[in-house]
Amino acid sequence: MRHLFRALQVVMFLSLISLPLAPVALADRGMVPINDVSVYGPGQKAIIAWNGEEETLILSTDVTASDDSQVLELLPLPSKPEIKKGDFASFEQVNLLIEEHFPVTSWDRFKEGIGVMGPPGRGVEIVFHEKIGAHDITVVKADDTAELIQWAEEFLKSAGIEKQISSPKLESVVASYLDQNMKYFVFDLIEVTAKPKSIEPIVYRFDTDFLYYPLKISTLAEGWTDINLFLLTPQPVSLYDLSEGSTLPQDMEVGKFYGGKGTQPIQFEVNEEELISIDESIAELLGSNAWLTAVSYHGDLASLTEDLKITRVSLDAQLIFDYGPGSCALRQESQAAVGVSDDVIVIRGSVVTPTPCYELRTELNLPLTFAHHPTINVDIIAQEKPGICIQCLGGIPFWAKIVNLKPGLYDIAVRYQDKVIGRKTVVIPLSGELEYLALSPQATLEVSTAGLEFIVRVDGEKLNSGVVIKAILNGDDPGSHLVYLQFNNVTHGVIIEVDNVTAIVKISPECQLKIEDSQLFLDNGYRLLPVQVMPEKVVTDLEPGYTIELKAADDKAVYEVQGISSKELLGLVSTKIDMVVEVDASTGEIISEQKPWWAYLCW
Repeated sequence: MRHLFRALQVVMFLSLISLPLAPVALADRGMVPINDVSVYGPGQKAIIAWNGEEETLILSTDVTASDDSQVLELLPLPSKPEIKKGDFASFEQVNLLIEEHFPVTSWDRFKEGIGVMGPPGRGVEIVFHEKIGAHDITVVKADDTAELIQWAEEFLKSAGIEKQISSPKLESVVASYLDQNMKYFVFDLIEVTAKPKSIEPIVYRFDTDFLYYPLKISTLAEGWTDINLFLLTPQPVSLYDLSEGSTLPQDMEVGKFYGGKGTQPIQFEVNEEELISIDESIAELLGSNAWLTAVSYHGDLASLTEDLKITRVSLDAQLIFDYGPGSCALRQESQAAVGVSDDVIVIRGSVVTPTPCYELRTELNLPLTFAHHPTINVDIIAQEKPGICIQCLGGIPFWAKIVNLKPGLYDIAVRYQDKVIGRKTVVIPLSGELEYLALSPQATLEVSTAGLEFIVRVDGEKLNSGVVIKAILNGDDPGSHLVYLQFNNVTHGVIIEVDNVTAIVKISPECQLKIEDSQLFLDNGYRLLPVQVMPEKVVTDLEPGYTIELKAADDKAVYEVQGISSKELLGLVSTKIDMVVEVDASTGEIISEQKPWWAYLCW
């Protein structure tokens, strides 16, 4: 029953095949019914591991139909995959890892194929065919929509099924994938019944320079769906700040856990042993550690007009480094201090060497990142100089700058002899942007959505969403505030920065943004909700790394702040407190506060 209680707590449906009360969720493939019945996708579930060059995709299918039927499942991929049988244990292990990172208290419990390879068309090449358990899988490479659909009908005919599957919807969806150079299609003919049926997972491994999960193909099925994806990546993923070239279905969000510590995003770091427990090939792909991020979508399959596609960001940062002459060390440990000046990261420190006669060099290790809080490692290497030297421990001072970083949050780690000697999370502010549009005090800025379109207008004139806007806004105090706004067309998000503190607004029909007469508002479709309190006033007690979301709730503009506060238990023992606070953005009053019960003992 413990697993069942947890499934009731997590917004995403974390049911596993081992649980007798919960069906396995549906994988992502497009489903084409062979009989004239409606096929429904009650859910989708997949584990997606990506290292920037290759992806491993583990799918487990559970589908139901209005009557017994055969279903041809279709999965588009960016390159030819390697295919093998998976294990339900992979999904069980993901759930166990989530349980470990989000432990349940007693209080929380009160909050539950058949088929034969057919003849190829003229433009269709069969590149793989194998029967794996209940799956009879064929992978083809295609260049033409009509020929691919013709091949699929001949494929079915050779299996004893006379069925024309061609339709304007299927042709349109297939053509859209071919236009994106997605030429590989996996065909899997399976039996489905009116009763949900679980089929063993399949593991696909393929080359791709972007994290990929096909969702648009799911519109070939009908109905309401719950989609739960477990992303394993070298760096944490933020759906609020995806890079250019990424795509994201509307209403797809990071999954959340509701427990004694409040609402928490399901995102945490996993080690090599934990990766192996999920699947050995994933550990081989990602190495010693990775980040697990759970994302979910709950809605109509017909609304999945975009695939999940996350592109990597190449950091163009440069390191400027210098060091001084060595001398007998004044201290016994190496150390470094990290700071930021405008848009430059500044590092200063000293390292201890066996003698003063050493020279230093550095390496700047830039990570694969998704524009969200990447860790940048500065490695310092000491090399002995030839010749005679005074015999004492050496101390060598050094100075460094990291330049050309884009605005954002960065975790800077300075390492020497496999040890971190200095670390700090710093912010490169939007104010460091060289180009921005200054909004006049009389101008009106409106940010809204129209269908899938993200629209930024100033005085009715539509702007490029890539622009950074600088504005002077009135707040709840006598003075004014210098504010920078940046827009993300992929996520329909707005970043608002005041005094190097940022808040994110996710634009939707129920939450649009407006600046009028130097006053910031959210528009919930019925009225304008004033934002008088600026975001820097709601994080005074939190460590760097917090997140702030500005949203419309109950006819108010509200800040939802998640972060960690450092306190002393009983004034004696240092401890960290996870907090989720909602603050009225008009008055600054705390609406709700979620933290451990023992937090009142800390100050």
